[in-house]
Amino acid sequence: MEKILLKGTRFINESGREVILHGVNVLCREAKLGHFYPKFEDAFPFFKKMGFNLLRFGIFWDGVEPQPGVYDEAYLGRVKEIVKLAEDYGIYIILDMHQDLFAQKYIDGAPDWACLDEGLPHPEHCTMWYNAYLESEAIIRAADNFWANAPAADGVGLLDHYSAMWERIAQTFADCSNVIGFEPMNEPFMGHIAREAFGFAAQKMMEKNPDFDMNRPETVSPEEQAEFMQIVGGRFLEFDRTTLMDFYRRMQAAIRRVSDKPLVTGGNIYCSTDIPTGIGRLDDGNQIYAPHGYDSVVDSDRYESFSKENVERLYEEKRRGQDRLGLPTIVGEWGAFPSADFTNNLIRHMNGILEKNLWGSAYCEYRPGMESDPNFSSLCRAYPQETAGTLEAYHYDEASCRFEMTFQAEATGETRIFCPFIPEKMECSLPGAFRIEPAADGSCFCILKTETVGRAVVVISRNPE
Repeated sequence: MEKILLKGTRFINESGREVILHGVNVLCREAKLGHFYPKFEDAFPFFKKMGFNLLRFGIFWDGVEPQPGVYDEAYLGRVKEIVKLAEDYGIYIILDMHQDLFAQKYIDGAPDWACLDEGLPHPEHCTMWYNAYLESEAIIRAADNFWANAPAADGVGLLDHYSAMWERIAQTFADCSNVIGFEPMNEPFMGHIAREAFGFAAQKMMEKNPDFDMNRPETVSPEEQAEFMQIVGGRFLEFDRTTLMDFYRRMQAAIRRVSDKPLVTGGNIYCSTDIPTGIGRLDDGNQIYAPHGYDSVVDSDRYESFSKENVERLYEEKRRGQDRLGLPTIVGEWGAFPSADFTNNLIRHMNGILEKNLWGSAYCEYRPGMESDPNFSSLCRAYPQETAGTLEAYHYDEASCRFEMTFQAEATGETRIFCPFIPEKMECSLPGAFRIEPAADGSCFCILKTETVGRAVVVISRNPE
Protein backbone atom coordinates (compact mmCIF):
# COMPACT_ATOMS: atom_id res chain seq x y z
CA MET A 1 0.00 0.00 0.00
CA GLU A 2 1.45 3.34 -1.02
CA LYS A 3 2.45 5.71 1.75
CA ILE A 4 0.68 9.03 2.12
CA LEU A 5 2.94 12.08 1.84
CA LEU A 6 2.26 15.72 2.64
CA LYS A 7 2.68 18.37 -0.05
CA GLY A 8 1.58 21.86 0.89
CA THR A 9 -2.08 21.56 1.84
CA ARG A 10 -2.57 18.30 -0.08
CA PHE A 11 -2.14 14.62 0.58
CA ILE A 12 -0.37 12.71 -2.17
CA ASN A 13 0.66 9.08 -2.51
CA GLU A 14 4.04 7.77 -3.58
CA SER A 15 2.91 7.84 -7.21
CA GLY A 16 2.27 11.58 -6.91
CA ARG A 17 -1.52 11.36 -7.10
CA GLU A 18 -3.58 13.64 -4.87
CA VAL A 19 -5.57 11.66 -2.30
CA ILE A 20 -8.91 12.41 -0.62
CA LEU A 21 -9.39 10.45 2.61
CA HIS A 22 -12.93 9.49 3.57
CA GLY A 23 -14.02 7.27 6.43
CA VAL A 24 -15.13 6.95 10.03
CA ASN A 25 -13.97 7.00 13.61
CA VAL A 26 -13.75 3.69 15.48
CA LEU A 27 -13.78 4.39 19.21
CA CYS A 28 -14.50 1.46 21.50
CA ARG A 29 -14.42 3.25 24.83
CA GLU A 30 -15.34 0.22 26.94
CA ALA A 31 -12.31 -1.02 28.89
CA LYS A 32 -14.22 -4.18 29.79
CA LEU A 33 -14.16 -5.07 26.08
CA GLY A 34 -10.44 -4.41 25.90
CA HIS A 35 -11.27 -1.38 23.71
CA PHE A 36 -12.19 -3.63 20.76
CA TYR A 37 -15.69 -4.21 19.48
CA PRO A 38 -16.53 -7.93 19.38
CA LYS A 39 -15.95 -9.38 15.91
CA PHE A 40 -14.79 -5.99 14.67
CA GLU A 41 -13.02 -7.65 11.74
CA ASP A 42 -16.44 -8.40 10.29
CA ALA A 43 -17.01 -4.67 9.72
CA PHE A 44 -14.33 -4.36 7.03
CA PRO A 45 -16.48 -5.57 4.12
CA PHE A 46 -18.94 -2.83 5.13
CA PHE A 47 -16.15 -0.24 5.12
CA LYS A 48 -15.17 -1.39 1.64
CA LYS A 49 -18.76 -1.24 0.41
CA MET A 50 -19.06 2.32 1.72
CA GLY A 51 -15.94 3.38 -0.15
CA PHE A 52 -14.01 4.24 3.01
CA ASN A 53 -10.25 4.57 2.76
CA LEU A 54 -9.66 5.98 6.26
CA LEU A 55 -10.24 4.94 9.86
CA ARG A 56 -9.45 7.24 12.74
CA PHE A 57 -8.84 4.42 15.17
CA GLY A 58 -9.02 5.18 18.87
CA ILE A 59 -6.37 3.81 21.21
CA PHE A 60 -6.48 4.42 24.94
CA TRP A 61 -3.87 5.27 27.58
CA ASP A 62 -5.29 2.76 30.04
CA GLY A 63 -5.01 0.10 27.34
CA VAL A 64 -1.43 0.90 26.40
CA GLU A 65 0.03 1.61 29.86
CA PRO A 66 -2.10 -0.07 32.55
CA GLN A 67 0.63 0.44 35.16
CA PRO A 68 3.36 3.11 35.30
CA GLY A 69 6.00 2.27 32.72
CA VAL A 70 4.42 -1.12 31.94
CA TYR A 71 3.13 -1.48 28.38
CA ASP A 72 0.52 -4.01 27.38
CA GLU A 73 2.16 -5.61 24.36
CA ALA A 74 -0.87 -7.82 23.77
CA TYR A 75 -3.05 -4.72 23.43
CA LEU A 76 -0.61 -3.06 21.03
CA GLY A 77 -0.35 -6.31 19.09
CA ARG A 78 -4.11 -6.50 18.74
CA VAL A 79 -4.21 -2.92 17.44
CA LYS A 80 -1.50 -3.82 14.95
CA GLU A 81 -3.57 -6.75 13.70
CA ILE A 82 -6.41 -4.31 12.99
CA VAL A 83 -4.00 -1.95 11.21
CA LYS A 84 -2.71 -4.79 9.04
CA LEU A 85 -6.26 -5.90 8.23
CA ALA A 86 -7.10 -2.34 7.22
CA GLU A 87 -4.14 -2.40 4.85
CA ASP A 88 -5.55 -5.52 3.21
CA TYR A 89 -8.72 -3.52 2.50
CA GLY A 90 -6.86 -0.46 1.19
CA ILE A 91 -7.67 1.62 4.28
CA TYR A 92 -5.38 4.18 5.88
CA ILE A 93 -5.22 4.70 9.66
CA ILE A 94 -4.86 7.63 12.02
CA LEU A 95 -3.98 6.38 15.50
CA ASP A 96 -5.86 8.65 17.88
CA MET A 97 -5.05 8.58 21.61
CA HIS A 98 -8.61 9.09 22.67
CA GLN A 99 -9.99 10.60 25.85
CA ASP A 100 -13.36 11.86 27.00
CA LEU A 101 -13.49 13.46 30.47
CA PHE A 102 -9.76 12.75 30.74
CA ALA A 103 -9.81 9.30 32.36
CA GLN A 104 -11.32 5.86 32.00
CA LYS A 105 -12.84 6.14 35.49
CA TYR A 106 -15.09 8.90 34.11
CA ILE A 107 -15.51 7.78 30.49
CA ASP A 108 -12.22 6.90 28.79
CA GLY A 109 -8.58 7.92 28.68
CA ALA A 110 -6.01 7.89 31.45
CA PRO A 111 -5.59 4.84 33.69
CA ASP A 112 -6.41 5.25 37.37
CA TRP A 113 -2.75 5.66 38.35
CA ALA A 114 -2.45 8.67 36.02
CA CYS A 115 -5.71 10.32 37.08
CA LEU A 116 -4.44 12.50 39.92
CA ASP A 117 -7.79 13.97 40.94
CA GLU A 118 -6.77 14.09 44.62
CA GLY A 119 -10.08 12.59 45.67
CA LEU A 120 -12.06 15.67 44.72
CA PRO A 121 -15.78 15.27 43.97
CA HIS A 122 -17.17 14.27 40.60
CA PRO A 123 -20.87 14.85 39.76
CA GLU A 124 -22.73 11.62 39.14
CA HIS A 125 -25.32 13.04 36.77
CA CYS A 126 -24.67 15.96 34.43
CA THR A 127 -27.35 17.22 32.05
CA MET A 128 -24.89 16.54 29.22
CA TRP A 129 -21.82 14.36 29.66
CA TYR A 130 -19.43 17.12 28.57
CA ASN A 131 -20.74 19.48 31.25
CA ALA A 132 -18.53 17.53 33.64
CA TYR A 133 -15.53 19.34 32.18
CA LEU A 134 -16.80 22.43 34.00
CA GLU A 135 -18.65 20.82 36.90
CA SER A 136 -16.24 18.12 38.05
CA GLU A 137 -13.60 19.26 40.51
CA ALA A 138 -11.96 15.86 40.05
CA ILE A 139 -11.55 16.13 36.27
CA ILE A 140 -10.33 19.72 36.46
CA ARG A 141 -7.68 18.80 39.05
CA ALA A 142 -6.61 15.68 37.13
CA ALA A 143 -6.11 17.75 33.96
CA ASP A 144 -4.23 20.46 35.83
CA ASN A 145 -1.89 17.86 37.31
CA PHE A 146 -1.30 16.35 33.89
CA TRP A 147 -0.28 19.67 32.30
CA ALA A 148 1.91 20.43 35.34
CA ASN A 149 3.75 17.11 34.83
CA ALA A 150 2.89 16.12 38.38
CA PRO A 151 4.63 12.90 39.45
CA ALA A 152 2.84 9.59 39.44
CA ALA A 153 3.36 7.12 42.30
CA ASP A 154 6.71 6.05 40.80
CA GLY A 155 8.01 9.62 40.94
CA VAL A 156 7.98 10.08 37.14
CA GLY A 157 6.00 13.01 35.78
CA LEU A 158 2.76 12.31 33.91
CA LEU A 159 3.93 14.10 30.78
CA ASP A 160 7.17 12.12 30.93
CA HIS A 161 5.16 8.90 31.11
CA TYR A 162 2.99 10.05 28.23
CA SER A 163 6.00 10.89 26.05
CA ALA A 164 7.64 7.53 26.71
CA MET A 165 4.37 5.78 25.92
CA TRP A 166 4.09 7.57 22.59
CA GLU A 167 7.64 6.64 21.71
CA ARG A 168 6.72 3.00 22.31
CA ILE A 169 3.56 3.32 20.19
CA ALA A 170 5.42 5.02 17.34
CA GLN A 171 8.08 2.31 17.41
CA THR A 172 5.42 -0.40 17.23
CA PHE A 173 3.72 1.11 14.15
CA ALA A 174 6.72 2.64 12.39
CA ASP A 175 6.69 -0.15 9.78
CA CYS A 176 2.97 0.18 8.98
CA SER A 177 2.77 1.97 5.63
CA ASN A 178 -0.95 2.65 5.98
CA VAL A 179 -0.61 4.53 9.29
CA ILE A 180 -0.60 8.12 8.08
CA GLY A 181 -0.25 9.89 11.42
CA PHE A 182 -0.19 9.82 15.20
CA GLU A 183 -2.69 11.98 17.10
CA PRO A 184 -1.21 12.56 20.58
CA MET A 185 -4.50 13.35 22.31
CA ASN A 186 -8.12 13.73 21.33
CA GLU A 187 -9.60 17.14 22.21
CA PRO A 188 -7.17 18.20 24.98
CA PHE A 189 -8.91 19.74 28.00
CA MET A 190 -7.20 22.69 29.65
CA GLY A 191 -8.36 22.18 33.24
CA HIS A 192 -9.25 25.15 35.45
CA ILE A 193 -8.75 27.63 32.59
CA ALA A 194 -12.02 26.44 31.05
CA ARG A 195 -14.23 27.22 34.03
CA GLU A 196 -12.63 30.63 34.45
CA ALA A 197 -13.10 31.46 30.76
CA PHE A 198 -16.75 30.39 30.67
CA GLY A 199 -17.50 32.29 33.87
CA PHE A 200 -15.94 35.46 32.49
CA ALA A 201 -17.83 35.13 29.19
CA ALA A 202 -21.17 34.52 30.94
CA GLN A 203 -20.67 37.63 33.04
CA LYS A 204 -20.03 39.72 29.93
CA MET A 205 -23.09 38.34 28.13
CA MET A 206 -25.36 38.92 31.15
CA GLU A 207 -24.32 42.56 31.17
CA LYS A 208 -26.09 42.79 27.79
CA ASN A 209 -28.90 40.31 28.46
CA PRO A 210 -29.65 39.48 32.11
CA ASP A 211 -31.60 36.37 31.00
CA PHE A 212 -28.64 34.88 29.13
CA ASP A 213 -28.10 31.29 30.30
CA MET A 214 -25.95 28.77 28.42
CA ASN A 215 -27.42 26.07 30.67
CA ARG A 216 -30.63 26.60 28.69
CA PRO A 217 -29.20 26.53 25.14
CA GLU A 218 -32.66 26.53 23.59
CA THR A 219 -33.03 30.15 24.78
CA VAL A 220 -29.69 31.28 23.29
CA SER A 221 -29.72 32.64 19.76
CA PRO A 222 -27.02 31.57 17.29
CA GLU A 223 -25.68 35.12 17.37
CA GLU A 224 -25.44 35.10 21.17
CA GLN A 225 -23.79 31.72 21.13
CA ALA A 226 -21.21 32.94 18.62
CA GLU A 227 -20.45 36.04 20.69
CA PHE A 228 -20.19 34.01 23.89
CA MET A 229 -17.81 31.53 22.30
CA GLN A 230 -15.73 34.36 20.82
CA ILE A 231 -15.13 35.72 24.33
CA VAL A 232 -14.28 32.25 25.61
CA GLY A 233 -12.02 31.60 22.64
CA GLY A 234 -9.86 34.57 23.43
CA ARG A 235 -8.96 32.95 26.76
CA PHE A 236 -8.22 29.60 25.10
CA LEU A 237 -5.86 30.91 22.43
CA GLU A 238 -3.13 31.40 25.00
CA PHE A 239 -3.49 27.79 26.21
CA ASP A 240 -3.13 26.55 22.63
CA ARG A 241 -0.12 28.73 21.88
CA THR A 242 1.77 27.81 25.02
CA THR A 243 0.74 24.70 26.95
CA LEU A 244 -0.73 22.75 24.04
CA MET A 245 2.05 23.55 21.58
CA ASP A 246 4.65 22.68 24.22
CA PHE A 247 2.84 19.34 24.57
CA TYR A 248 2.85 18.73 20.82
CA ARG A 249 6.56 19.54 20.62
CA ARG A 250 7.26 17.13 23.47
CA MET A 251 5.33 14.37 21.68
CA GLN A 252 7.07 15.26 18.42
CA ALA A 253 10.48 14.77 20.05
CA ALA A 254 9.46 11.39 21.47
CA ILE A 255 7.95 10.14 18.21
CA ARG A 256 10.81 11.42 16.03
CA ARG A 257 13.25 9.19 17.88
CA VAL A 258 11.68 6.19 16.17
CA SER A 259 9.36 7.37 13.37
CA ASP A 260 8.98 10.10 10.77
CA LYS A 261 5.19 9.78 10.56
CA PRO A 262 3.27 13.07 10.85
CA LEU A 263 1.68 14.33 14.04
CA VAL A 264 -2.05 14.93 13.82
CA THR A 265 -3.01 18.13 15.64
CA GLY A 266 -6.44 19.60 16.08
CA GLY A 267 -6.92 21.95 18.98
CA ASN A 268 -8.39 22.02 22.44
CA ILE A 269 -11.73 20.45 23.37
CA TYR A 270 -13.69 23.62 22.62
CA CYS A 271 -12.28 24.04 19.12
CA SER A 272 -15.02 21.64 18.00
CA THR A 273 -17.21 24.77 18.05
CA ASP A 274 -16.44 27.93 16.08
CA ILE A 275 -13.71 28.88 18.55
CA PRO A 276 -10.48 29.41 16.59
CA THR A 277 -7.45 27.29 17.32
CA GLY A 278 -4.23 28.89 18.49
CA ILE A 279 -1.98 26.00 17.56
CA GLY A 280 0.93 26.64 15.23
CA ARG A 281 3.16 24.69 12.89
CA LEU A 282 5.72 22.27 14.24
CA ASP A 283 9.26 23.02 13.18
CA ASP A 284 9.59 20.09 10.78
CA GLY A 285 6.27 20.82 9.04
CA ASN A 286 5.41 17.12 9.19
CA GLN A 287 1.96 17.77 10.54
CA ILE A 288 -1.70 17.22 9.70
CA TYR A 289 -4.41 19.64 10.79
CA ALA A 290 -7.45 17.70 12.02
CA PRO A 291 -10.15 20.01 13.39
CA HIS A 292 -13.46 18.78 14.79
CA GLY A 293 -16.82 20.46 14.29
CA TYR A 294 -20.26 19.94 15.84
CA ASP A 295 -23.45 21.91 16.13
CA SER A 296 -24.46 22.85 19.67
CA VAL A 297 -27.26 20.25 19.75
CA VAL A 298 -24.78 17.34 19.50
CA ASP A 299 -25.51 14.46 21.90
CA SER A 300 -28.84 16.01 22.86
CA ASP A 301 -32.47 15.38 21.94
CA ARG A 302 -32.86 18.89 20.50
CA TYR A 303 -32.21 18.16 16.84
CA GLU A 304 -35.23 20.21 15.83
CA SER A 305 -32.93 23.15 16.68
CA PHE A 306 -30.01 21.91 14.56
CA SER A 307 -28.49 24.88 12.72
CA LYS A 308 -26.87 24.27 9.35
CA GLU A 309 -25.90 27.93 9.35
CA ASN A 310 -23.97 27.41 12.59
CA VAL A 311 -22.19 24.39 11.12
CA GLU A 312 -21.25 26.37 8.00
CA ARG A 313 -19.96 29.22 10.15
CA LEU A 314 -17.81 27.03 12.33
CA TYR A 315 -16.27 25.28 9.32
CA GLU A 316 -15.48 28.66 7.81
CA GLU A 317 -13.40 29.16 10.95
CA LYS A 318 -11.72 25.78 10.41
CA ARG A 319 -10.85 26.89 6.89
CA ARG A 320 -9.29 30.07 8.22
CA GLY A 321 -7.28 27.87 10.56
CA GLN A 322 -6.06 25.75 7.66
CA ASP A 323 -5.16 28.80 5.60
CA ARG A 324 -3.16 30.24 8.50
CA LEU A 325 -1.34 26.96 9.16
CA GLY A 326 -0.88 25.94 5.53
CA LEU A 327 -1.35 22.27 6.38
CA PRO A 328 -3.21 19.36 4.75
CA THR A 329 -6.50 18.90 6.54
CA ILE A 330 -8.76 16.07 7.61
CA VAL A 331 -11.90 16.83 9.61
CA GLY A 332 -11.16 14.40 12.42
CA GLU A 333 -14.68 14.31 13.88
CA TRP A 334 -18.09 15.47 12.72
CA GLY A 335 -21.66 14.29 12.92
CA ALA A 336 -22.40 12.16 15.98
CA PHE A 337 -25.94 12.10 14.61
CA PRO A 338 -28.69 9.91 16.02
CA SER A 339 -30.23 7.36 13.69
CA ALA A 340 -33.33 9.22 12.49
CA ASP A 341 -35.19 10.11 9.33
CA PHE A 342 -33.32 13.44 9.13
CA THR A 343 -29.82 11.97 9.51
CA ASN A 344 -28.96 11.53 5.83
CA ASN A 345 -30.03 15.11 5.15
CA LEU A 346 -27.51 16.34 7.72
CA ILE A 347 -24.83 14.04 6.31
CA ARG A 348 -25.41 15.36 2.81
CA HIS A 349 -25.12 18.92 4.08
CA MET A 350 -21.73 18.11 5.61
CA ASN A 351 -20.67 16.27 2.46
CA GLY A 352 -21.13 19.57 0.63
CA ILE A 353 -18.84 21.37 3.09
CA LEU A 354 -16.18 18.68 2.64
CA GLU A 355 -16.46 18.93 -1.14
CA LYS A 356 -16.21 22.71 -1.09
CA ASN A 357 -12.99 22.63 0.92
CA LEU A 358 -11.51 19.49 -0.70
CA TRP A 359 -11.09 18.03 2.81
CA GLY A 360 -10.85 14.46 3.93
CA SER A 361 -12.84 13.44 6.98
CA ALA A 362 -13.76 10.76 9.48
CA TYR A 363 -17.42 10.67 10.51
CA CYS A 364 -17.94 10.20 14.24
CA GLU A 365 -18.57 7.43 14.63
CA TYR A 366 -18.91 3.81 13.54
CA ARG A 367 -20.98 1.64 15.87
CA PRO A 368 -21.80 -2.04 15.46
CA GLY A 369 -25.12 -2.31 13.66
CA MET A 370 -24.47 0.65 11.37
CA GLU A 371 -24.03 -1.86 8.56
CA SER A 372 -27.78 -2.44 8.38
CA ASP A 373 -28.95 1.10 9.24
CA PRO A 374 -30.22 2.97 6.16
CA ASN A 375 -30.16 6.27 8.06
CA PHE A 376 -26.41 6.50 7.46
CA SER A 377 -26.43 5.57 3.77
CA SER A 378 -25.32 9.05 2.64
CA LEU A 379 -21.89 8.38 4.14
CA CYS A 380 -21.45 6.31 0.99
CA ARG A 381 -20.70 8.91 -1.67
CA ALA A 382 -18.82 9.32 -4.91
CA TYR A 383 -15.47 11.05 -4.52
CA PRO A 384 -12.03 11.15 -6.18
CA GLN A 385 -9.86 8.85 -4.09
CA GLU A 386 -6.80 9.57 -6.25
CA THR A 387 -6.32 12.36 -8.76
CA ALA A 388 -3.52 12.30 -11.34
CA GLY A 389 -2.93 16.01 -11.14
CA THR A 390 -4.32 18.82 -9.02
CA LEU A 391 -7.93 18.55 -7.90
CA GLU A 392 -9.88 21.79 -8.30
CA ALA A 393 -13.48 20.84 -7.48
CA TYR A 394 -15.89 17.93 -7.28
CA HIS A 395 -19.51 17.28 -6.42
CA TYR A 396 -21.74 14.26 -6.05
CA ASP A 397 -25.50 14.56 -6.40
CA GLU A 398 -26.87 11.55 -4.59
CA ALA A 399 -30.45 11.92 -5.84
CA SER A 400 -29.44 11.72 -9.50
CA CYS A 401 -26.31 9.55 -9.03
CA ARG A 402 -24.26 12.12 -10.90
CA PHE A 403 -20.61 12.94 -10.16
CA GLU A 404 -18.59 15.83 -11.55
CA MET A 405 -15.00 16.85 -10.99
CA THR A 406 -12.50 19.33 -12.38
CA PHE A 407 -8.75 18.90 -12.16
CA GLN A 408 -5.52 19.91 -13.82
CA ALA A 409 -4.46 16.65 -15.45
CA GLU A 410 -0.91 15.42 -15.68
CA ALA A 411 0.44 13.69 -18.77
CA THR A 412 0.63 10.32 -17.05
CA GLY A 413 -1.11 8.61 -14.20
CA GLU A 414 -4.60 7.38 -13.43
CA THR A 415 -7.41 9.12 -11.61
CA ARG A 416 -9.40 6.78 -9.38
CA ILE A 417 -13.00 7.67 -8.50
CA PHE A 418 -15.17 5.70 -6.10
CA CYS A 419 -18.79 5.47 -7.29
CA PRO A 420 -21.63 3.96 -5.22
CA PHE A 421 -23.40 3.01 -8.44
CA ILE A 422 -22.60 1.36 -11.76
CA PRO A 423 -22.27 4.17 -14.35
CA GLU A 424 -23.86 4.27 -17.77
CA LYS A 425 -22.13 7.53 -18.69
CA MET A 426 -18.44 8.48 -18.29
CA GLU A 427 -17.13 11.58 -20.03
CA CYS A 428 -13.93 13.61 -19.89
CA SER A 429 -13.23 16.88 -21.67
CA LEU A 430 -9.67 15.73 -22.42
CA PRO A 431 -8.78 12.76 -24.61
CA GLY A 432 -8.46 9.63 -22.53
CA ALA A 433 -9.96 6.31 -21.58
CA PHE A 434 -12.05 4.99 -18.71
CA ARG A 435 -12.18 1.55 -17.26
CA ILE A 436 -14.26 0.14 -14.41
CA GLU A 437 -13.05 -1.97 -11.51
CA PRO A 438 -15.61 -3.57 -9.19
CA ALA A 439 -15.49 -2.42 -5.56
CA ALA A 440 -18.46 -4.12 -3.87
CA ASP A 441 -22.03 -5.01 -4.75
CA GLY A 442 -23.49 -2.02 -6.59
CA SER A 443 -20.31 0.10 -6.45
CA CYS A 444 -17.13 0.45 -8.47
CA PHE A 445 -14.03 2.45 -9.17
CA CYS A 446 -14.02 4.51 -12.36
CA ILE A 447 -10.42 4.83 -13.47
CA LEU A 448 -9.48 7.51 -15.95
CA LYS A 449 -6.22 7.82 -17.85
CA THR A 450 -5.91 11.07 -19.79
CA GLU A 451 -3.69 11.39 -22.85
CA THR A 452 -2.83 15.09 -22.54
CA VAL A 453 -2.20 17.66 -19.85
CA GLY A 454 -4.66 20.44 -19.15
CA ARG A 455 -7.88 21.20 -17.35
CA ALA A 456 -10.14 18.15 -17.32
CA VAL A 457 -13.86 18.14 -16.62
CA VAL A 458 -15.26 14.71 -15.75
CA VAL A 459 -18.91 13.64 -15.59
CA ILE A 460 -19.96 10.21 -14.40
CA SER A 461 -23.61 9.28 -14.15
CA ARG A 462 -25.84 6.27 -13.63
CA ASN A 463 -28.12 7.58 -16.35
CA PRO A 464 -26.89 7.60 -19.97
CA GLU A 465 -28.51 10.88 -20.99
